[in-house]
Amino acid sequence: MKCITIEDLELYYQDVGTGYPLVLLHGMASDHTVWEGLIPLLKDNYRVLAVDLRGHGLSTKTKGPYNMELFASDIVRLLDSLGINKAHFIGHSMGGAVIQELALDYPDKVQSLTLISSFCYVDTHLKDRLLDLMKILDEEGFNAFFYACLNLTYTPEFKAKNQELFKEVMDIMAKSTSIPALKESIKACLKINFKDSLKKVNIPTLIIAGLEDVFTPPYHAEELSNRIYNSKIEIMDEVGHNLPVEKPMDVYLILKNFLANL
Repeated sequence: MKCITIEDLELYYQDVGTGYPLVLLHGMASDHTVWEGLIPLLKDNYRVLAVDLRGHGLSTKTKGPYNMELFASDIVRLLDSLGINKAHFIGHSMGGAVIQELALDYPDKVQSLTLISSFCYVDTHLKDRLLDLMKILDEEGFNAFFYACLNLTYTPEFKAKNQELFKEVMDIMAKSTSIPALKESIKACLKINFKDSLKKVNIPTLIIAGLEDVFTPPYHAEELSNRIYNSKIEIMDEVGHNLPVEKPMDVYLILKNFLANL
């Protein structure tokens, strides 16, 4: 992992491969490791930058408040420091909201958008899920929060097959996670609303969702597709919220076709 310093923030990122720059942004309570199945498939054709957002992974757990504008500004400053003028962007869940912000505030930086299991506003269903997670974090601690997230983001079949792996991941994340930073990220998610802004976006956009996603159900993908003029939507069967982990090859093939036709 590499690192740049932005004022009080140390922003960590993985930088592998060669070719046109492609930036990967994870979701809330995650980090760059969510892309481990996808990066090996991308790095032969792209320079892949997988970032740990502020407050996540190895990056500094700065004090709040957090918001999508702040996350987006961090990414632009990273790209500027690397001399990258423009890139493809792929965002998962909250990471998809960050790249929507990038498309609105820094459109000249964005070659294309790929929004995976993402959303452009917080409806009652998503608000309730986020508030439930905040309550669990407050009252029961990180381990209970982690397992609550598993129930929202993976299919029962995938969870059953990977119990030992998830226990190892939880133990690692419990040591590195900042509860205050995690709460700030949840608060930031609760404020997301791009419904009236996305009509301004005229950038090639791919939207991918899992049919069995109970966290951000596929109607969120439909909403994004309806509001972004130049967009294509793909709904994948037999998979939940964490598509890059459950079905990285399937995601890659959809992504490869999209990028090849730009």
